[in-house]
Amino acid sequence: MHTVDRYRSFKGIDFDGQASRMIERIEAHTQGSDDPFWAYFFKRRNATQGMRCDDQLLLSSFVNQIRELLEAKGDEQGLAWLDQLECECF
Repeated sequence: MHTVDRYRSFKGIDFDGQASRMIERIEAHTQGSDDPFWAYFFKRRNATQGMRCDDQLLLSSFVNQIRELLEAKGDEQGLAWLDQLECECF
């Protein structure tokens, strides 16, 4: 039986680096916010019990909310990074 490596297409792509800079960008835009969604987002990322999302799942699950945030902040660079993540990694 042949096992398919679903991450094979990531060869040569620095997903961890791309994800890290996107998480940092989101943190910068939401720091000090009392928005319950972003509290939930970071709770899922940092969970030590229950469901914890890895960065790929977390970012790909909430693309629309991330896009809304970046658009609201006028963050063209962040939007370009999000487009790159969507194209190469999701």
